[in-house]
Amino acid sequence: MGRRLFLAALLAAGAATFLFAVLRKRQEESPATPYSRPEGGEREGDFELFIGS
Repeated sequence: MGRRLFLAALLAAGAATFLFAVLRKRQEESPATPYSRPEGGEREGDFELFIGS
């Protein structure tokens, strides 16, 4: 009986946490700023990523 109660409590806590996160996310909804690519499609700077040998 104790194990079932413990598992039920864990399940309820997980569900409550999930629902709280969903409700909080809905309240904070703000339009995401879209990523605007620089002209030419390249980033400014001298950084190059080299992968390989």
